[in-house]
Amino acid sequence: MNRNVIWSIAVREKLLQFKSERFTTEETLEFITHLILETDEILKNGVIGQTYTEEFGKYAGISRIVVKKFRIYYKKDQHNFYILAILFPGEK
Repeated sequence: MNRNVIWSIAVREKLLQFKSERFTTEETLEFITHLILETDEILKNGVIGQTYTEEFGKYAGISRIVVKKFRIYYKKDQHNFYILAILFPGEK
């Protein structure tokens, strides 16, 4: 089955705001690109072993995966994964 991963506008904009003191802007954008590709690959795999359902807080009841210490919240239907939110490492 061909599945799509759809990143919300809010998540895309938030990813563009990610900055690291240790890396240049170009290196950071490359890191974000790899994060997106890795997330897409994990979700499209069909056998998701790294997924959890958030039990408390703002995202209670929503599925999440952790990729490179980023918490990525999503919902899915038969054909698509919808990325609803992302929390950066250390963000609450």
